[in-house]
Amino acid sequence: MGVKAISNKLIAYSFTIGIVIALILGLISAKLPTNVVPVLTSILILMGIIVGFFNITPAETKDYILFVTAMVIVTSLGGNILGQMQFVGKYLSSVLSAILAFILPSVIIVGIKAVINLARN
Repeated sequence: MGVKAISNKLIAYSFTIGIVIALILGLISAKLPTNVVPVLTSILILMGIIVGFFNITPAETKDYILFVTAMVIVTSLGGNILGQMQFVGKYLSSVLSAILAFILPSVIIVGIKAVINLARN
């Protein structure tokens, strides 16, 4: 297995783990004490920063920014609409907010790295 294949697996695993943790946090956040949720959300944000700094190569930057930006738009709009559903709305809104807490920092970091890379060239 080449370095690129290992790198791709690392990116996929770290992103997937972050999304799974965001899903779990979103589902259980209503049951957690109010002082625990900000701590767990901060951990998600830190994980997003780590994904943005270390797991996205320059060759993957354009695709990552495109796809994750689309996810941010859909997740943000979906949270507003789905959050209004009667029984599951608060859970859906919480899950989508947790996903945003994870993916927003990563796309910001990758975008900043891309701009710096463009300025160098």
